[in-house]
Amino acid sequence: MSNTIVQISNTIVAPLTVSEKTTNTIQESVPGANNDLKEKSRWINCSFKNATQFNYTVVNSYFSSGRYWKAPEGNGPFSSMSFSCCNGDNAVAGVSGGTAFSLWLDSKQSFDLAVGWTNPLFGSIKAGVVESANPETGYEAAHREGGHIRSKNFYIGKDEKGNTTKFYIQVSASPGNDPMSFVVQQVAAED
Repeated sequence: MSNTIVQISNTIVAPLTVSEKTTNTIQESVPGANNDLKEKSRWINCSFKNATQFNYTVVNSYFSSGRYWKAPEGNGPFSSMSFSCCNGDNAVAGVSGGTAFSLWLDSKQSFDLAVGWTNPLFGSIKAGVVESANPETGYEAAHREGGHIRSKNFYIGKDEKGNTTKFYIQVSASPGNDPMSFVVQQVAAED
């Protein structure tokens, strides 16, 4: 199976710079769950690290049960944010669902990903990720071991010096409840 190569109009940051900024982004700490959240019977505090040069937006959310305590927000390149979920007020069920994001590669093209998270009343804490703009597919991909994906496409563009640069997007999902971790990375591809 061959991957499609998609041309990007934005200037691509040099691989060495991406690597340095990725390390810094991944090492950033995110706030832990606050005491009010921890009083809920089921809760998750999620860390979302965007170790790419691209902005991202929240597309949509899906809940099988529960609600956001603190909803996710879009952010810029090489950034971290946290969001948290919990069981509903006066609800016996746990919290399970998914969130879809778009990583904006240029003004017209995006890489869509959906993450899934669960901390049900019965069962395991799970995390997952798929290449999709549908948050329910992120939820369906959640596993006890977590998961990872690599973009179906390769992306190509010019760096600051006019050299052609090729990369792909890689996303990992690691289960836990403080934090559950999702990391998006821009990875240089060999020719």
